[in-house]
Amino acid sequence: MARQAEFSFSGTSIKAEFKKVDRKKIYGWTSIEVFDEDGSQCKLAGLAEGSYIMPSGSTSLVSLNTKGEAVSRSALVGVNGEGKKVEKVPSIYDEKVMLREASLDEYLSMAVKSVYQLQIGENKESLLNELNSGKIYYFVFNYRADYEGDDAFLLSNENEVFAVTGMSSDLEFIGLDEYEQELVIDETEEEDTDLDFAMF
Repeated sequence: MARQAEFSFSGTSIKAEFKKVDRKKIYGWTSIEVFDEDGSQCKLAGLAEGSYIMPSGSTSLVSLNTKGEAVSRSALVGVNGEGKKVEKVPSIYDEKVMLREASLDEYLSMAVKSVYQLQIGENKESLLNELNSGKIYYFVFNYRADYEGDDAFLLSNENEVFAVTGMSSDLEFIGLDEYEQELVIDETEEEDTDLDFAMF
C-alpha cells in the first residue's frame, strides 16, 4: 500500500495518497532514438579529461569536507545565515498535518513547482465541500524530512482534490498612478491630411 499523509481541518481528519500530475500523462511525449550503421542503438556517454569515455551512470556527486574526505548526506547539518544549527522540517508522512485556511492572494503569489492529485478514502466529501465553497487550505509540503519545506495549497475542481506546491513570493503591487499622464490635444494645430501620391 502506498504511503498516506494525514490531514486535519475543521475538526475532521483525512488520509490521502499523493499522485503526481505528470505533464507527460496529460500532453504525451516524444523520444529520439539513434542507431549506428549496423543497427545498434546508440547510448549517451560523457567525455572526461578529453580522453576517457564515461557511459551514462558512471558519474555521481559526492560531498567532501575540508580534508577532502567523503561525507555522507546523513552526516550533514543545516545552519542558518548566522551559523546556528537549524532543525529539519518533518515529512508530511511523519506526523499529522494541520491545514489552515489561506487567501487567494497567498495562492496566486506562489511559483508553482509540482501538482499532485490526492487519493482520499474516508471523509473526501467533507473536504470537497469546504474547497468547493471557495476555501483554500495551506500546509508545508515535505516529501521527506529536510531543512526547507515547500509551500502547498489544497484546491478542488468540484470532484477531485489537488495539492499545488512551490515557493511563495512577497509580491507588492506598485500601481500605475504615478505613471499616468494626461493626454493633451492641441486643437489649434491643423493636421495636414493632403497626401502626395508621388511620395509613394
